[in-house]
Amino acid sequence: MASSTTIANSTLTQAQVERVLIQPLQQRSTYLQQGFPTFVSNGEPIKIPSLSSLGTASYVAQGSAIPEVAATTSEITLLASTVQATKIIARMSNELVRQSVVNVESAFSTKLVNDVSNFLAAALWKGGTAVTGSPIGMVNFANNVNAGTVAGTAVSANTLYDMHELAMEKNLADDSLRWAMSPGTFTRIRKLTDNYGARILQPALSEGAPGTLLGLPFTVTNNVTDAHLLLFDRSQVAVGMDQRASITLLTETYGAYQPQ
Repeated sequence: MASSTTIANSTLTQAQVERVLIQPLQQRSTYLQQGFPTFVSNGEPIKIPSLSSLGTASYVAQGSAIPEVAATTSEITLLASTVQATKIIARMSNELVRQSVVNVESAFSTKLVNDVSNFLAAALWKGGTAVTGSPIGMVNFANNVNAGTVAGTAVSANTLYDMHELAMEKNLADDSLRWAMSPGTFTRIRKLTDNYGARILQPALSEGAPGTLLGLPFTVTNNVTDAHLLLFDRSQVAVGMDQRASITLLTETYGAYQPQ
């Protein structure tokens, strides 16, 4: 019978990585739970073609030549070579493994997922770092992604209706629109009422169903500050996911600290 040790198997298999890291990360991330279109690769850049303009239609008389228009195309690159990886290293002693009364592997896996999830969520929602290749954050998106951002401390019922109006003016479909806000902004919105005294934020009609704000789903997260209230079109955001994430057991890096 052959024994399996961390020395013989210093790198976890892809199935183990998905079980320990990738799948729980997707479940915990408030950003990835939005249902964005997701493109998966093995680390190679993902290029998504886009159509910026197709000209303008016009009336054409019978038998006349149809005016020719030039399409303007471009592409969006996900997982470009300039994108930096998210990494973390943690040290675990032999004594901890032997003396712990809990499942150390499970506790370590949970802590790893929490740390990576919180780090990525902060970057994907609000960005704000000056590191080249880091996400710019949802709050900094423009064009037809965000229908608007306002300071949560100044939110009113009219603010919400004005943001929804802007979304309609940009032809954003209600079935793709989502709100995102901080706990503080959420609390302020819960107190808002219309002219008839009805709450603007409607609770779910059935247990377990999500509540809505002006008929649209919302997400409450600490990674959106009180300075922003977001209304965005989830169909206009693409996520590139590298399936080559890995967890490596470094048995020699801290060899001097593991004499037993």
